Amino acid sequence: MMERITAAGRPGFLHLLVPYWVSWKRWKALLQLALLITIMFGGVKLHVWANHLYGDVTDALVALDWNTLKTVLTYGVLAGVGIGVVGAVNTALSQSLDLGWRTWFTNRLLEQWFSSHAYYDVEREGWLSNADQRIVEDVHLFVTQTINLFTSLLNVIVNIITFTVVLWGLSSVLRFSAGGMAFAIPGYMVYVAYAYSLGNFAVVHWVGKRLVGLNNEQQTVEADYRFGAMQVRQNAEQIAFYGGDQRERSRLLERFEAVRHNFVALIFRNAKLQITHSTYGHLFSALPTLVALPLYFAGEITLGGVARIDRAYSTLTGTLAFFPQAYAGFAKWTALANRLRDLIWAMNKAASRQSGYTLVQAAQTAITTGIIRLRDPLNRDLCTVAPLEFAAGSRWLVRGRSGAGKSTLLRVLAGLWPYGEGHVTIPDKARTMFLPQRSYLPAGPFKAAMCYPAPPEQYTDAECLRVLILCGLGERITSLTASDSWQQMLSGGEQQRVAFARALLHRPDFLFLDEATSALDETTEAALYRAVLRELPGSAVISVAHRASLAQYHEHQLEIG
Repeated sequence: MMERITAAGRPGFLHLLVPYWVSWKRWKALLQLALLITIMFGGVKLHVWANHLYGDVTDALVALDWNTLKTVLTYGVLAGVGIGVVGAVNTALSQSLDLGWRTWFTNRLLEQWFSSHAYYDVEREGWLSNADQRIVEDVHLFVTQTINLFTSLLNVIVNIITFTVVLWGLSSVLRFSAGGMAFAIPGYMVYVAYAYSLGNFAVVHWVGKRLVGLNNEQQTVEADYRFGAMQVRQNAEQIAFYGGDQRERSRLLERFEAVRHNFVALIFRNAKLQITHSTYGHLFSALPTLVALPLYFAGEITLGGVARIDRAYSTLTGTLAFFPQAYAGFAKWTALANRLRDLIWAMNKAASRQSGYTLVQAAQTAITTGIIRLRDPLNRDLCTVAPLEFAAGSRWLVRGRSGAGKSTLLRVLAGLWPYGEGHVTIPDKARTMFLPQRSYLPAGPFKAAMCYPAPPEQYTDAECLRVLILCGLGERITSLTASDSWQQMLSGGEQQRVAFARALLHRPDFLFLDEATSALDETTEAALYRAVLRELPGSAVISVAHRASLAQYHEHQLEIG
C-alpha cells in the first residue's frame, strides 16, 4: 500500500529552486540571467518609447501635420523592430537557461535515484507511483514553467514600476468638489488601475482555487495511463498466452477514464476562469477613457494625452493581469513541484533508512555471516539462518518451501533487504553476480545486452560467441550487433541461457542463482551447470532451486525454514 506523504514530510519549495543557483554551475546560469534581465529592461524602455510615439501619432493626425507623422511613424517602425529583436534574444536566452537547469537537475535526481538502490526501495515499498516519469517529464515541465514564471514575473515587476510612474505623470491631478469640500487626487489613474486589477485577481482566485488539486491529479492519472500502456507492450506475449486482451483493454480504458474525467473537470474549471476574466475585462473596457475625460474637457491634456493615458493604463492593467492570467499556470507549477517534492522525499527516505543487517568488507576469501534473522516488510519472522561460510570454489544448494526466505537470503547478501537482523562479511574487492529467475536484458545491440552491466567493448566478439555456444545459443544468435527488445524477443528459457552466458563472461568470484534455470528442461539445465563448474572452478556457486536433480552439482545443501 502506498504510504501517504504529508506536507511536513516533503522538502520545501526552496529545496527545488535554490540548489542549482548555488552549485558550481551557477556562474554561467547567473550570467545568462543577468543578460536576460538587462535585455528585459531594454525591452521595457522600448515599450515606453513606443507609448510616447503613440501619443505623438494621435496629435499629428489631429493637427494634420504630415511631416511630423512621417517622422514619428519611422521611429515607430524602428521601435517595433527593436521590440521584435529583443523578444527573439530573450527567448533564446530563456531556452538556454532552461536546458542548463534541466540538465543539472536531471543529473542530480538520477544520481540520488540510483544511489543506495533508492530506485529499488521506492518501488519495493510503493512509496509513490511513476518515479521514472517524474524524473523524465515533470523535471522538464517544472524547469520550463519556473523560468517562464520567473521571467514573466520579473518583467511584470519592471513594467509595473515603469508604467506606474508613466501613468502617474500623465494623469496629472484630478480636482473635484463633493459635499462642499474640494478634493485633489494626484496620479488618480494609478489608483483606478490598481483597484481594477485587485478586483480582477480576487474574482479569479475565487473561481480558480481548485485548479492546484486538479492539475496535481491530472499529472498522476496521465502517468498511470502511460505506465499501463507500457506494461502491455513489455508483457505482450504473456498477456496473449493468458488471453488477457479484453482485461488489459478494460484496465487501460479504466485508467483513461480517470484521465478523461479529471480533464473534463479541468476544462470546466478553466472555462469558468476564462469567462470570469474575460467578462470582468469587458465590463470595464471603457474605464480608462471615461476616467481621463475630465482632464481632456478641462483642457489639461490633448487628445494625444488621452491616447497616452489610455495606452499606459492598458499596459499597466495588462501587466497586473499577469497574476489572474497566470493563476492556471501557477496551479500547474505547484502540482509539478509537489510531485517532485514527493519524489525527493521518497529517495531521501530510502537513503536514510537503517537496515537491520550489517554488511562489511574484510581481507578474507570467503563470504561469512553470523546468525541471520529474516523478516518480511511487516516485520514478521520468516526464519533464522545459522552462521554460514561460502568459501571460494564451494557449491551450495539452498532449498526450502516457497515463501520460507530463500530469495530473501540472497537479497540480504546483496545488501537489498533491510528487514531483519544479522551480520555479513564480504571479501575485499570480491566480484559478485546475482542471476534472478528473469534477468534484465536492455534493448539495443545484443552484445550490449549480453555484457550488461559491463560495456560491450570490455569483451571481444570471439569471447562472446564462445560462451553463447557453451550455453546453447550459437545458432539462435547469429549477429552480436543486431538490435532488438530482447526482453520481449527471446523466450524465458533463452533469456536464462543469456544470463548464464553473461556469468561466464564476467567470471564472478561469487555467483548466486535464484531459480535461474526454472524455464529450462533438465537436460539444458544440466549442460549449463556443467559449463559453469568447468569454466568457473574458483568461483563459489550458490543456487536457490526446487529441483532435486541439481543436488549432484553442489557439495553443500542449506535447508531454509
